[in-house]
Amino acid sequence: MTSTETKLIGVLTTGLRLSPESAIGAATAIFGPKGLGLDSVDVLEIAVLLDKHFAVKLEEQSEEVHAALASIGTLAAYIDRRRG
Repeated sequence: MTSTETKLIGVLTTGLRLSPESAIGAATAIFGPKGLGLDSVDVLEIAVLLDKHFAVKLEEQSEEVHAALASIGTLAAYIDRRRG
């Protein structure tokens, strides 16, 4: 697991009051019942958390943002691209 993935899991777990971090990994889906169980309303909170903790903004809904929100790993890769 990358350092960004680890930090992202911590940020989302605390900010969204999710289940224990140990149950979340890079392949964990962000949305849906087989993942974190988040929904479209939670995207706003995720955007705020990314800006606050990573200085990364979720741009307007685009194909790239939609793909980035698939899992912890894809969102961490999006953060790394935006920061780097």
